Amino acid sequence: MTSSTRDRIRQIVPLVGAALLFGLILKTTDLAKFVDALRHADLLRFALVTIVTTGLVWMYDTYCLTWLIGQTLRDRGQPLPWKTLLPVKATSYAINAINYHAATLAMAWLVGKRKKVSFLEATGSLALLSYLDLVAVAGMVAVGLMLAPEVVAAQPGLQGWLQGVTAVIFVGALSSVLLLQSGWQLRLLVQLRQLPVLRPLASLSPGAMLIGVVMRTGLVMSYAAINMQLMECFGMHPTWGRMLVALPILTVVGTVPISVSGLGTTQGLMRTLYAPFVLDGRVPTPVIDAFSTAMIMGFVVARLVLALPFLPGILAELRERKDA
Repeated sequence: MTSSTRDRIRQIVPLVGAALLFGLILKTTDLAKFVDALRHADLLRFALVTIVTTGLVWMYDTYCLTWLIGQTLRDRGQPLPWKTLLPVKATSYAINAINYHAATLAMAWLVGKRKKVSFLEATGSLALLSYLDLVAVAGMVAVGLMLAPEVVAAQPGLQGWLQGVTAVIFVGALSSVLLLQSGWQLRLLVQLRQLPVLRPLASLSPGAMLIGVVMRTGLVMSYAAINMQLMECFGMHPTWGRMLVALPILTVVGTVPISVSGLGTTQGLMRTLYAPFVLDGRVPTPVIDAFSTAMIMGFVVARLVLALPFLPGILAELRERKDA
């Protein structure tokens, strides 16, 4: 199989997956109640929250990226200021609508080119952002299980799985601090620290790593707050405890590259996780389906509009990579 064929398959699979999964969602919901939920929602408030928070998250997310590159690639090439990275991050949102991992790799190539470092080292630096997100999400799950154990009380298998994964993430984070980010001069550790893909992690001090986790926790918590605001537009009554458990699960599922922006994949899970938020006597499934469809499509459109002014220039740079 040629690389162009593989690229074509990677582009088509999310679109086909989204169509099939979303079709299944529509087939298994009550369309009349789905439409009724949309009609009675406060769509003006919904649109305003979506537009404003898309802009705010973009600026803060770019700030986190600027900070991370400054920490891990500070001695390589010219500094990349916040304003320079705003178009890169905006364009990544457009690519992310199709494939989360493709967006990360595209940003890595652009950062590597501008910082004059290898693609592997730039990828290692940007992968750190996902790594910090993972630690932040694990912390949210741990807090959520303490605040709202009833979320998974009826599913002991899920509870055990969440606790196990959270423990593995925390142990992995501690291990990286002790092995890669410490001053130990064991030969194997020194060699690992010199690998281009691990060099950014090794260059991040434990204190800086803690700051990064706090910064990304703020971002993930903002996603929870935004989701709760949007749910209220549909007459739902979300609670923080359940959101701290539900959102990390949905976040992980949404990154699996078999759908566009988690359309269909996350919606099926929301039916179960968000059902207790519908307290006004309505059947939960159509309300949740209407909310999730509006939310996913609303953010896709908002991010595409945000990226539109920057796309021509950034895509021209990406085409240089393909030509090379």
